[in-house]
Amino acid sequence: MAKYEPVIKRVFEKKAEEYGTEEELPFRRSDIEDAMDELDISVGNVPDIPYAYRSRRPLPDEIAEYGYTAVIIDDTREGSDPTYMFTKQDQLIPVPSDDDVDEIYTTTTAALPKPVRDYIGQDEQGALTQVRYAGLLEDFTGLEAYHLQSHLRMRVNGREAELDDLYVGVDEYEEHHAITVEAKGEGETLNRNQLIRNTRGIENKSDYPNSVETIAVKVDENGYFYLFEFDVYQEDGEDKLSTERVWKYEFEAKSTDSTLNSF
Repeated sequence: MAKYEPVIKRVFEKKAEEYGTEEELPFRRSDIEDAMDELDISVGNVPDIPYAYRSRRPLPDEIAEYGYTAVIIDDTREGSDPTYMFTKQDQLIPVPSDDDVDEIYTTTTAALPKPVRDYIGQDEQGALTQVRYAGLLEDFTGLEAYHLQSHLRMRVNGREAELDDLYVGVDEYEEHHAITVEAKGEGETLNRNQLIRNTRGIENKSDYPNSVETIAVKVDENGYFYLFEFDVYQEDGEDKLSTERVWKYEFEAKSTDSTLNSF
């Protein structure tokens, strides 16, 4: 990870020399590879570098001082390879304080089947497993939720995207809704660009319901689960994302009641 910062800084320096720093700056994988060659740095998976600055860490101060906030994938440009961009738009979605959370609930690890409880991991996949077996998605959305697929790969404007989990939800009128779920564990942050791309990817696939719910799961350093509902919409020809509501859940390590209770 220590190799990433000098590489992304070198990419930025060259693009800033070419375009200035007044606007957003596009770059491609080839620009990253050129910077790695110049710095004599080797990285096993090149796309991990821009991904790190999409959701895992802030941009270096030397870039942020010009007003840039994150790296995103720009789907407005032609070509099958991702075009990355240093953006000045707010991208990272922080965990809200308790005062800004709409509802707070507690449940117990007894909500999980014992074999799952014994071996569940602490990463984002473990978080998704807990959400599934504890029924948090049904509780949060008010829908009967059925898991369809994990790590769903799709194309968004010709470029690859990957969704953590896809569910189909059924409402009281037996209408179906696609539920996109993106998860972030400790040390990662939800990213507007990624949430928008995943939603548009499902909307553009004819084999899923027309109604798409955009949901995210974030686990903080204390093990609290935050479920977000977002609205993805267009404004002045640009895709936008707004937070509709956030619920907080705490898993208590008890084997008594497995129901959800308000604090």
